[in-house]
Amino acid sequence: MKKLILIEEDTDIREMIAFVLENNGFEILREDKQISVDEILTIKPHVIIIGQTSLVKGNDLPAALKSNELSNPIPVIIYAPNLDASKVVNTHADAVIAKPAELDDLVYLANRLAFRN
Repeated sequence: MKKLILIEEDTDIREMIAFVLENNGFEILREDKQISVDEILTIKPHVIIIGQTSLVKGNDLPAALKSNELSNPIPVIIYAPNLDASKVVNTHADAVIAKPAELDDLVYLANRLAFRN
């Protein structure tokens, strides 16, 4: 079973995404706030999905993950509303998907990136 960290402030969105991903074979660790790179390394996820939390508060977590030699290989998906081209370029994410999006697209992307590792 592939392990996924889901970081999303909105409880309803977080639970909906987690439900769909769990039904598609992922073990989900839910977070409503950012967590540290050290915590992520302890969990050893196959994929991280970051909702609007990180983008609202800056792109610190994706940048920190990608600048760390140990966490760099962990795929990061940004799932957020109202993304413009300038924000997408600076996310340090492996993939970006804009809300609203079909959850099937998010599941496909999570699977594709999880099985890449």
